[in-house]
Amino acid sequence: MKILFVASGNKSVGSVSPFVQSQYDSLCREGLEMILFPVRGKGWKAYARTIPQLRKIILQERPDVVHAHYSVCGILATLATLFSRTKVVVSILGSFPHRNFKRRWVRFCIRHVWDATIVKSQRTADQLGLQLPVIPNGVNLDQFSIIPHDEARRQCGFDGGKKYIVWCSDPARPEKRFDWAEEAVRALEDPKAVLLPVYGRPHNEVARHLCAADVLLLTSVSEGSPNVIKEAMSVNCPIVSTDVGDVSWITRGIEGTYVAPVGDIAALATCIRQALDFGRRTKGRQRIIEYGITTHSIAQKIIKIYDAL
Repeated sequence: MKILFVASGNKSVGSVSPFVQSQYDSLCREGLEMILFPVRGKGWKAYARTIPQLRKIILQERPDVVHAHYSVCGILATLATLFSRTKVVVSILGSFPHRNFKRRWVRFCIRHVWDATIVKSQRTADQLGLQLPVIPNGVNLDQFSIIPHDEARRQCGFDGGKKYIVWCSDPARPEKRFDWAEEAVRALEDPKAVLLPVYGRPHNEVARHLCAADVLLLTSVSEGSPNVIKEAMSVNCPIVSTDVGDVSWITRGIEGTYVAPVGDIAALATCIRQALDFGRRTKGRQRIIEYGITTHSIAQKIIKIYDAL
């Protein structure tokens, strides 16, 4: 089976998002013939200019499935496959907390245009009001292997007297709300607490920082199934997160993980204090294995979607 992956190609590290590359690599390991098409540029005009390029590749390579990541790439794939028999699968990576135009047109495409649609959390399916396969992105446990906490801190150059709260995203992205992270850490009034943004780095460096961190903090307004939460779990890092995507579900019952209402700075600060006081590693990796959220398990589920078309 030949699969053409289509995804935004504007990342500073690599050509596509690390989790898209990870899923691509996992499907290669399962024996599928894979082609990657990174979409360059931003905005509708840039995507429109890409349609002829993508269509040319589809006509040359004749893939069985075009698998688009993000809804906008789904529209691109649909236009590029017009009048062909190529199936289109779309992975919806975000969520739809508000009833707006985007939610309406995504629902329309799911019901009438795309051949199959994957969402990353049950919350997203519920927001769309549709029964959809829920397949979160998996974690490569070899890539996110556990480095002893003290050794990881040494490798990252951390100050032995400080408590490091790692925040893994670009502070310039407004939906990630780095300002909430700053406010919550300030509210601790703890001179030893250090808020450290980690972004634009290869997976191995992210893994090292999560092994070294005292807490992973996520403060997003909305998410589908945030990859960094699963990555932090895979190295047993304590977690504090806003209640977005599938975070409450995947971390439920794990000591050392805490979830706060979106936008509640006081609750975030309380959760961070509890996580720092927890003072040891979690059993998150065991949960990742139990729930089958590894790259191999997820690849098998995606292949079943392809086979059913």
